[in-house]
Amino acid sequence: MASNLTKRILVPYDDSKFSKKALNCALEISDNKNSEIYLISVVNVDFIKPPGSLLGMVSSSSINVIKQLASKVKKETSEMLQKKVSECKSKGVSANYKVTSGNVSEEILKYVNQKKITLVVIGSEGLHGIGKLKALGSTSRKVSEFAKCPVMIVR
Repeated sequence: MASNLTKRILVPYDDSKFSKKALNCALEISDNKNSEIYLISVVNVDFIKPPGSLLGMVSSSSINVIKQLASKVKKETSEMLQKKVSECKSKGVSANYKVTSGNVSEEILKYVNQKKITLVVIGSEGLHGIGKLKALGSTSRKVSEFAKCPVMIVR
């Protein structure tokens, strides 16, 4: 019987080496058929500004280009996560995924509450130099502070 901790495991996944390690860790601690892994990837293209936006000249075609880019990135992300779900299932672990957009940590926290996640396994981007000793990545830090379930940060 699965422990309550490993019943619904969320892994924020972006195909970085840290998220790959987090997924491997989640698979190791899962209780196979009694656990379910949820993968989430948050696409954020808000930082991309249309040409001319700084001068107040934004055309509908430049906005459409950004919308097309966001759509393409979501499609590619969905395909990547489908492969990861298949890998989980090949190891006997039930899995599904969600691709969303917005603020990364806020979307992860919202999903934790929606799905009643029992454990978040999240990768931490390593900082360089002295920063390693002082801080975690901003997303993993925020998720660990505000999630209503245990959070395991994987390096």
